[in-house]
Amino acid sequence: MDGTFHAATLGNPVASNGSCVASVVDCVPTEFWLSVARDADLHVDWDCHLLDWDKAPRDMKPIPLLLIVLVLVAPASAQLVVPDISQEAMTLDLDSAATKRLASIEDFVAEKQWDAVATLLRQTQSEKADKLVAIAPGWYVSVARFCQSQATLLPKPGLIAYRRQVDATAKKWFDDIQDQRGLEPSRQRAAWLRIVRQAFASSSADEALARLAEQSFERADYAAARTYWEMLLPASGPLRSAAGLGLLRHPDPNSDAAQIRAQLILCSLFEKDPERVSQEIAAFRRLHGNSAGRIAGRDGILVDLLSSMIADQEAGVSKANEMTSLDRHIWTVELPNGSETGFAEMIPVVAGETLFVSNGESVFAFTASSGQPKWSETAEPARDPQASVIHALADPVAPKRPIDGHARHSLSVYGDRLYARLGTSITGKAKQETNAHSELVGLDVGDGEGKLVWRIDAKEIDPQDPLSVASPWCFEGPPAADSQRVLVVLRRSLPQEQLNVACFDADTARLIWNRKVGITVASTEEAVNSTSHLELTVAEDTAFVSTDAGTIVAIDVHDGAIRWARTYVSDAVNSSRDGRREGHTPPIYHDGVLYVAPLDTDLLMAIHAESGLLLWQHQWPDPIRYVLGVAKNTLIVQGRSLWGVTLTSGKSAWPHRRVGNEDPEGFSAGRGVLIHGDVCWPNRDELVMVASDSGQILRRIAVRESLGLSGGHLTNSGASLTISRGAQLSVFGLHH
Repeated sequence: MDGTFHAATLGNPVASNGSCVASVVDCVPTEFWLSVARDADLHVDWDCHLLDWDKAPRDMKPIPLLLIVLVLVAPASAQLVVPDISQEAMTLDLDSAATKRLASIEDFVAEKQWDAVATLLRQTQSEKADKLVAIAPGWYVSVARFCQSQATLLPKPGLIAYRRQVDATAKKWFDDIQDQRGLEPSRQRAAWLRIVRQAFASSSADEALARLAEQSFERADYAAARTYWEMLLPASGPLRSAAGLGLLRHPDPNSDAAQIRAQLILCSLFEKDPERVSQEIAAFRRLHGNSAGRIAGRDGILVDLLSSMIADQEAGVSKANEMTSLDRHIWTVELPNGSETGFAEMIPVVAGETLFVSNGESVFAFTASSGQPKWSETAEPARDPQASVIHALADPVAPKRPIDGHARHSLSVYGDRLYARLGTSITGKAKQETNAHSELVGLDVGDGEGKLVWRIDAKEIDPQDPLSVASPWCFEGPPAADSQRVLVVLRRSLPQEQLNVACFDADTARLIWNRKVGITVASTEEAVNSTSHLELTVAEDTAFVSTDAGTIVAIDVHDGAIRWARTYVSDAVNSSRDGRREGHTPPIYHDGVLYVAPLDTDLLMAIHAESGLLLWQHQWPDPIRYVLGVAKNTLIVQGRSLWGVTLTSGKSAWPHRRVGNEDPEGFSAGRGVLIHGDVCWPNRDELVMVASDSGQILRRIAVRESLGLSGGHLTNSGASLTISRGAQLSVFGLHH
């Protein structure tokens, strides 16, 4: 198998301070130009990334803005705010002493005591790096990040003083990487990130950023490449104000702006986004029409090289409007439910030619194209699914107390390694419950044909913890993984609920780090168990978790440091009543932005992934249960109905606002899926193909009438479509 990460998410195989800064969540407009100086404009692209080019073409249509209302404020340094923690559903790891110390920076800046400023920033970062400080209501960043952003804002004498204290160390870190020839790419990346995360304003950080961008581009991670390259563009005008709030831009990068912007256009080109490419190349021609450089291995005038590449791509684009249809019913299997009673969702993942699925006690493997048990001598699809079991719990147990919540079993695959959470579906243990158990397993699904590589019992994560006996850890949803690490959410209950994120070595299961996210009030009664299925989203070397408890957090995957956190008003009581808790909404990452619809609120939010800045938020009229993803520059969300959302504003993108109506037969009956840029949406009787950019119904497939199927969760593997309803899986061929 390849090195692609496949996560079995549903449908995816794979206090006011007197300024607008404090109320940024309420006053971000959706469309305007920002005047920077004279005839110079700040060009903000339609998908909330800042191109911050010094001039923008006057004949260009204004592009919607998401990111900068901060032009209204231009602080010399960011003003910390005192959060009203009584309004927060989750208690975060704040430090009032660090806040007071950092607030004193302004006095030293006013007196131009640059050595004292540099020492204060460096020492506070060293001593309090992992603590959080509030920079606006509901927006927290780590002390380390705050100190880095403040260092970038220092005037030249201050920056010189700061670099006298940090440059030698940062240069040594960089030189150490250069001296270790043959260092594997993942270790190079971790070393470059160390410089960026701990010494961003140093003289070596710009080169580290360039290396990170280049490596990301080579891995086809164009969004991450764009994020790192953008940090090398100058922070002038409004962007300098934004930097005071945690947006990072290197203070004096040793790079050519035209070359960087050409690389940004290349990212858009490889992402096959013609609208964005067209807008960017027009602006580039105006700004850098005569600039020479090197792009994609060719030397010349950059705009000519880019135009040639654009023409080549356009010539190779097929104009055919292919219609997706179900080809034929291939196979169906009914899996055993396991020891727990009640309905449980079993969400498959397809990797290569194999379909994997778990019922919480066993892992099953089928040949996707036939239903034949994988690694079995059986020539026909097995009537007994036990023939497809590749791993099972040695001694499964059933909970003694009832479970509140919607049980969900899923897994993930990276390369030749499968990772699954097995055991009871309990994540919040009742006081009298003795049969709660969860474990993670790593299986070799390459040459090992399902062989167990390692196993981690949640109770054994931290034996020295005094609470481990009375309140052991439980694993949440499926882990996220790459070639080096496996990351997963942990929860434990009594007397309060605590959420952590842990990272394990992918080969040995050694615990690398275990980071507390926060503490919240238990969501159920002491006599009742609860189940949840929190899942991480990993992008830009960061793991993002929406806690469904009033908080969204970003954590560095390399060292477990919390980079930022966003809070909102949690409405857990009403979310249980309207069915949202039956949904599953891990954050969706697209092009540097997180789209989040937590299950404990009716808010849909867009958040700048690198900084945590809230771009927009809207109360949604239909309780969102699933966020399907982004297709054709439209965010697709699903509640009772199907909705298309404009990325730049968060408003409805479809003329008729939604697909679905008040007729119960037209409601969602399972999670939809994106197929070749459009949406396949299940209701009680049909699978409805919907154009993602317009909401137009393209086709209806009467699965109830023709196949006897009534709704279900959809999983697209490219060659096949799986409909899962409880323990039943039905697989169909896809024809394009």
